[in-house]
Amino acid sequence: MTAEEAAWDALNSAPEHYTPPCDGRALFTADRLSDDELALCTSICAACPLLAECDAYATAAGVKTGFWAGHAYTNKGKSL
Repeated sequence: MTAEEAAWDALNSAPEHYTPPCDGRALFTADRLSDDELALCTSICAACPLLAECDAYATAAGVKTGFWAGHAYTNKGKSL
């Protein structure tokens, strides 16, 4: 199993009795976000108990787009 697969499995199995507040929200997969949208995503992530698992997956997978674990990712890389 690759590091990416292990991180995905950990993230996927963690919310057994918890649905992350980002689940199903297109905002987290948008290509571009306004400053207000970035602030909203950041605040949602900050309160999420799956932050560490989400960050581990984003790092292992080398995600290129979306908002993961409090960080916006673009084709230019990770931004804070």
